[in-house]
Amino acid sequence: MSAGDPLPISIVLGSAAAVGTLLHQFFRTVEADRYPLSILGSVIGSHWAVAYGLQSTSEQYASFWASHGLAFLIVSTAVVSLWANILVYRAFFHPLNRFPGPFGAKLTKLWSLKQVVGSDIKWYRVASELHKQHGDYVRIGPRELSVLDTAALIPMLGARMEKGPFYGAMERSVHTNRDAAFHKQRRKVWDMAFKQTLADYGPTIEDFTDSLLVRIDSLVGKATVVNDLCIHYSYDVMSSLAFGSSTGFIDGTSSDVATTILNNIKEGIVAVGLFLHVPWMLTIVETLSFVGPMKLFKSWSSEKVAERRKMNNNRPDIMGYLLEHTEDNRENRALLDAESRVIIGAGSDTTASALATMFTILANDPACQEKLRQEVNESFEDGSYTCARPQNLLDGVISETLRICPPVLFAPQRMVPEGGIRIGDVDLPGGTILSFSTYNFHHDKRNFVEPGKFIPERWTTKPELILKKNACIPFVMGPYKCPGKAIAMMELRSVIAKTVCRYDISLAKDAKFDLNEFFLGVKDHFTAGIPEQELVFTRRKE
Repeated sequence: MSAGDPLPISIVLGSAAAVGTLLHQFFRTVEADRYPLSILGSVIGSHWAVAYGLQSTSEQYASFWASHGLAFLIVSTAVVSLWANILVYRAFFHPLNRFPGPFGAKLTKLWSLKQVVGSDIKWYRVASELHKQHGDYVRIGPRELSVLDTAALIPMLGARMEKGPFYGAMERSVHTNRDAAFHKQRRKVWDMAFKQTLADYGPTIEDFTDSLLVRIDSLVGKATVVNDLCIHYSYDVMSSLAFGSSTGFIDGTSSDVATTILNNIKEGIVAVGLFLHVPWMLTIVETLSFVGPMKLFKSWSSEKVAERRKMNNNRPDIMGYLLEHTEDNRENRALLDAESRVIIGAGSDTTASALATMFTILANDPACQEKLRQEVNESFEDGSYTCARPQNLLDGVISETLRICPPVLFAPQRMVPEGGIRIGDVDLPGGTILSFSTYNFHHDKRNFVEPGKFIPERWTTKPELILKKNACIPFVMGPYKCPGKAIAMMELRSVIAKTVCRYDISLAKDAKFDLNEFFLGVKDHFTAGIPEQELVFTRRKE
């Protein structure tokens, strides 16, 4: 072969395969999930660079089709080599290979996505079956374990472990970020926002509950989809407490834009429930959110922040405090816009799910409804009622509802720190992603006696039915626990207390209903997707 002759194709492709092998070593040191579009751009750029090089250095490949044909073959060989190396490493040499789990899960998170779709978006039930088959630590991804060991809860939810890839795939906020130092500093502002305004929230919540009762009065005796009542109530309360103005869903004054936004959010939560298992897909969805339904949601939430910035509000609200204690610059304006969306999602859908579940359970259990009514009536009569004050059975009903059907079914992710950790007799390598299903901890027989049964007395007169109380974590715990727990409890107490005292709640006449079947229909839309349920509210005699 003389100088200037092109190299044989076998050598060229062999070199491309070697490049793929080297790239695998590089990708083992970075989280590629965070850069899907950059990687795609690099592949496309490499193709054009190789094609240009071929055109410039070889007359044989001077034509467009010849140069691009060979460039495509070279780049494809490198990519195939990269993927082959990745798959072989994941299947046979990865440190997590000693943990049991489905073979497909070792290779790709697309396996999890397939299970989610095949289970009708019920990943928590997929995880339950995996743990029954494989034990407390199950490999559900190339570098991810699903955990059902209560001894792991404190380490996982402590300050030492950073959040997993899901939290870095979305826009930066107090919730969606993986920077522990940033979260600690920002969380202080959030905690003060809730603490300093909590005393004023009670009257606002009670006002909206009274408006909800007026709405129910107009529906007395009619079969009513309770889910709609709950979501309208929770969005109105969220909007008022967060931005100082109501969305007007309860009284029917909501704008067409607000109604469209609500529907978009419902659809968006379903999408998140799918893509959260494949973070690089979620990153692409977030990157492209400047178009489509998410564009409208982002524009609307940003407008709410801008309106609140100009508003003089005598009643304190969350965004007002955040605005006051956040320096006004471009970066922080984007932060506040993102956090407005956290408030909208986390502050409404979770409460609505819990309320819809609780109403359905009570409609199926008239005896529990009557006991609850007696307790609440006594508190009204002696003047001790306030939604901020815990009540024995009422709080037991709420706690049991949150245990048996957690409003957030998403399995939080944590990252094992460099050097690894040991939990009991289990060694976990550094860089391992740990995820844990709240639902499965709540339904584990090692934690609760008869976990599938709704028994509110386990939180009151039958504590022996709770074997491990710290396994009940509907609001999570540790530095990342839900900052809005107190407000959520106030909303749930207010609605349930006032509703059971005013109405008999029952299932629609001749309705075929089974509570276990109802629970089997709950979907994992990030938050719990509660099946639509028609209930009848009958006004009680004063």
